[in-house]
Amino acid sequence: MTLKLPQWLYNIYSGIIAFDTVKLNINTLALSGTPIPAGHAYSPADLQQELETIIKEKKITPVYQPIVNLKTGAVMGYEALSRGPVNSPLHFPNKLFSVAIENNLLLTLEQVCREAALSKITSLGPNQRLFLNMNAEVVKDPHFRGGLTKAFVIQRGLNPAQVTFEITERTAITDFDSFSKSLNHYRQQGYSIAVDDAGAGYSSLQAIAELKPNYIKLDRSIVHDVDKDPHKQAMLDAMTKLAAAIHSKLIAEGIESADELAVLISKGVHYGQGYLLARPGFPPPEIPQEVLEMIAEYNFQDVQAKSRSRKGLGVSIGEIIQHVPTVTPATVVSAVEEIFTTQQVNGIVVVDDDQPVGLLMKDKLYYQLGTNYGISLYYRRPVDRVMDRSPLIVNAELPLEAVSQMAMSREDYHIYDLIIVVRDGKFLGVVSIMSLLNKITNLQIRRAHNSNPLTGLPGNLVIEDRLKELVETKEPFAVMYLDLDNFKAYNDKYGFERGDRVLRLTSQVLSRSIGKSGSTDDFLGHIGGDDFIIITQPKYVQDISQSIIDLFDHEVKTQYHPDDLAKGYIEVKNRRRQLEQFPIISISIAAVTNEYHTFHNYLEIAEVAADLKKLAKQRAGSCVVCDRRSNASRVNSQIV
Repeated sequence: MTLKLPQWLYNIYSGIIAFDTVKLNINTLALSGTPIPAGHAYSPADLQQELETIIKEKKITPVYQPIVNLKTGAVMGYEALSRGPVNSPLHFPNKLFSVAIENNLLLTLEQVCREAALSKITSLGPNQRLFLNMNAEVVKDPHFRGGLTKAFVIQRGLNPAQVTFEITERTAITDFDSFSKSLNHYRQQGYSIAVDDAGAGYSSLQAIAELKPNYIKLDRSIVHDVDKDPHKQAMLDAMTKLAAAIHSKLIAEGIESADELAVLISKGVHYGQGYLLARPGFPPPEIPQEVLEMIAEYNFQDVQAKSRSRKGLGVSIGEIIQHVPTVTPATVVSAVEEIFTTQQVNGIVVVDDDQPVGLLMKDKLYYQLGTNYGISLYYRRPVDRVMDRSPLIVNAELPLEAVSQMAMSREDYHIYDLIIVVRDGKFLGVVSIMSLLNKITNLQIRRAHNSNPLTGLPGNLVIEDRLKELVETKEPFAVMYLDLDNFKAYNDKYGFERGDRVLRLTSQVLSRSIGKSGSTDDFLGHIGGDDFIIITQPKYVQDISQSIIDLFDHEVKTQYHPDDLAKGYIEVKNRRRQLEQFPIISISIAAVTNEYHTFHNYLEIAEVAADLKKLAKQRAGSCVVCDRRSNASRVNSQIV
């Protein structure tokens, strides 16, 4: 039975987007070593003899490239990549395997490669996997299905659940039913399956949909410059939907830039591998700390963006309701018509025991009464004969944007009908489509104006709203006020353009530190100039602060001329036109919590922070001052 893909997937894959379909074997990216002498030629017989020697003497060297969880930065497994002898014409895998195919030795060579990969891996954790490349032609071979690999896996102290066969299609799969049965043989033994090079060569969405692999490896032709190509991003969206539909996980190959990584994380790609994360090596390499911080930062930014999207403009539909007359279902139409005549309302809600059961709009009532026999048919009848029995009824807590989408999805005939708002099922009020759209527009303009143009972070109006929420909810919180020391002198020496660069660097440092040491619910804002704010929980303050100080003190040095760094200060003329020495920029942090102090309004938080910042400024270099004072005592602040 053939599984057919939805048309929209075929459109994206084959009609709208054209990708380079040249197969790029990831093995070729892993290689290094002594090059083959220029001009040296090898005959087919020479290459066959070299291959037979390599297989007989098992001269295969494996290297391992980490596959990284793009949410946590943890290594979920390693792909084993095979190399021939360094000085051999078959050192590079593409040549090695092509010669094996030409001489019908592919099965034997792959068996040697798998055994080498399993023999050398010693640091595989209990929850990590080893990815072993397997040509599609090998899958159907009865000799391979005999269980030699499983025996060898167990002999090496592993279990099949830790091994993933990565199907590399060098030839097209023509019989999916037969191929799927062969794959099921391995699945029954506990192995998992990955399809390699998705988006290039013979690999296709149809093959993925038919085989339903545990992992889909996105070819590097899709990943390369994905941040610059909206077509590739559309392909990512399609692959993400397909993976979710078949309960598979995506692995992006060939990640080489931070911008590529950021897009992959934002699109929900589960795992990644590539030179940016770690190059192949032996023993298996670790992920650099700066890469882990980068992953944490991008995940924090992604969660913040999605959180803002979920929270929308921060206003619920219940906050903008209007009141209109209500009637019962038994009210006669003539009484309703009199309300429309005497009051300036466009609609009336029909309620039964405080619950809305219908809506009658003024224009629709007059339309019905204006038809032939309309007066005689309806005028003395109950309103439930003419009311709309299925109006749009929404809960008061829904955000404006969600209600707007629901309202604008109605049929054209009902687009301008009132929206009925309820709380706990009881009628609360109505909202007109015009007032809803006006409110959304005004809020969007307000938010756009309030975002800091330099860093793009939320500005004072949003910050003020968040601080008010903290005081009202009375839940545990910590507010961290941050500013730069000696920043004005830096501006005077290096200019405002370089100063803006330092501010952008600071926002990145704060974001990365929250991602590394804070929570996805934390808030980062830009008050203005060199003043920033972080809202978090008290338990995260120390770790976030230490991360900020360590990272900022390291990164800010890149913004100075080497001569100034060597001196440890810059010289700038003060107001008296005299040269004065100013140390390298540092960062001061004042952390205010409600652990020891009850705040009655958000202004009190700023007042306490001002006192703490004065203490921080008295100390040279970057530092954090945490509030340890109760309402009754204001003397026990702690400098860290």
